[in-house]
Amino acid sequence: MKHILKITAFAAAASTLLLGGCIKEAIPTDVATEDQVTLETQLRGIPAALVQAGSTGYAQQGAAWDFSLPAIHLATESMTGDLVVTGNIGYDWFGQWGTNDALGADYAVGALTWDNYYTWIMMANNVISLIDASDLAALDATERSYLGFAYAYRAMFYFDLVRLYEFKENTVTSADELLGLGVPIVLPETTEAQAKNNPRATVDEIYDRIIFPDLEMAEDLLETYTAADKYTISLPLIYGMKARAYLERGTAKDDKEAYSKAAEYARKAITASGCTPLTQDQWEDPTNGFNNANSNNAWIWGLALPSESVSNLFCFTVHMSCENDWAPYHAGRGINRNLYNSINMNDFRRHSWLDPDRSSYAYKSCRDDSETYFQTLADYANIKFRPAQGDYQDYKVGGAADHCCMRVEEMYFIEAEATAQAGDLAGGIRLLNTFMTNYRMMNGATYDCSAKSSTLEGFVNELMLQKRIEFWGEGIVMYDMKRLNMSSKRGYVGTNAPASYRLNVEGRAPYWNIVITRGETQNNPIIATQNNPDPSGLIDPWKG
Repeated sequence: MKHILKITAFAAAASTLLLGGCIKEAIPTDVATEDQVTLETQLRGIPAALVQAGSTGYAQQGAAWDFSLPAIHLATESMTGDLVVTGNIGYDWFGQWGTNDALGADYAVGALTWDNYYTWIMMANNVISLIDASDLAALDATERSYLGFAYAYRAMFYFDLVRLYEFKENTVTSADELLGLGVPIVLPETTEAQAKNNPRATVDEIYDRIIFPDLEMAEDLLETYTAADKYTISLPLIYGMKARAYLERGTAKDDKEAYSKAAEYARKAITASGCTPLTQDQWEDPTNGFNNANSNNAWIWGLALPSESVSNLFCFTVHMSCENDWAPYHAGRGINRNLYNSINMNDFRRHSWLDPDRSSYAYKSCRDDSETYFQTLADYANIKFRPAQGDYQDYKVGGAADHCCMRVEEMYFIEAEATAQAGDLAGGIRLLNTFMTNYRMMNGATYDCSAKSSTLEGFVNELMLQKRIEFWGEGIVMYDMKRLNMSSKRGYVGTNAPASYRLNVEGRAPYWNIVITRGETQNNPIIATQNNPDPSGLIDPWKG
């Protein structure tokens, strides 16, 4: 079964919602427009839109990858090489990303990132435009928090867009003329005419004009604000976003000061959040594992998916949980065998995937028949992501899982890497050793990366190995791999990847430079001259 959809007349009509390519209202149907609702409703519409099924319109054609930010995270995971399809590949709705097939401008999958992010930017711009920020001191507490949220969202969206679309050098495609280019900038004051002739801004401009200023504004506005729950933007989240952004800038510019700031803000996020890393019991929880923001103290920010908004095939859990029973088919998701074999036997994260020797560990499950059921799953299948409330039969319950967007463990990894990158290699080693020993090792075991970290490169490689294990399936690691020019490998003797997925790339993969969709190049023609090269089919799968 192939799930490749080209941009059709239906899609062309849908793209007219994005006036000038990436400006006009394309709010999901259950999110009201500015003339109809209050400021609060518009603001609350943003997180609702981030988990909406059918957000690009392609769900109407049966595209089961069309469910907003969780789907974007699954798509980027599919491109890393660390995620392997363990079941029927004909049911893998993310196979285009996993096999580097049909990722050019003419294919519908391009809408998942481009159309969604610019819709969300428009929503943030709408909120910003409704609040008079000429005198911040005159704003009441509610207005300050709403404006802070909007700036945080907008910074977040542009940050992701830049990381997705910036063309970075690789060994497969070349485009020197695109180096340093990001995406078009759309602000509340952008007119329709400007949007129709809106070239890609430079990456530096986007950081200097939007990402960092918006984060600074959000930090100022939320300085005294206390979030009521893990689903609400908070000051610790802003610190975490700044840590991510400074880490990116540090690598891009080889800038030790930026690295120092990344470490600084990562520590601020840890301290201000009061969060603590997941315990082994929380990590392996068969009912709440990676699906409930309130079942642990590790999540800094997540998204809620109410049961009334769950669609059977259009949610993260149906694609990522190998324990659910409600889908009529199941592709299954597992870990690359080589990555699994690199996990220390005393590291409890190893229990997130089924060992070929099922008797090697007493795996926990929400299923009463788990002992026999796990025997039917492929080796290395994941049980990290559990059906919500442990309900593996009713998709309205089991599919209503919270989606984690930042947990505190990421800050520990950023702090360790950034400390080393800023010049204190010994400090970075100490931080990683402390985190791993205190929070991930069992049976009194000690983790020590010193032997692998005689050089900065060796340390970063080891840190990234642990980070890939830690955040497998969470939509984080591809951005790091692209940033650090890391290789990916699914083709090798003994691989557990299906034949068409066995892609090996030295250095960053060309498909990490996402191609801009044809809907944008038609509405904003200058982009047609600035599009990233189509990587589709340029890498032959390894055949042994």
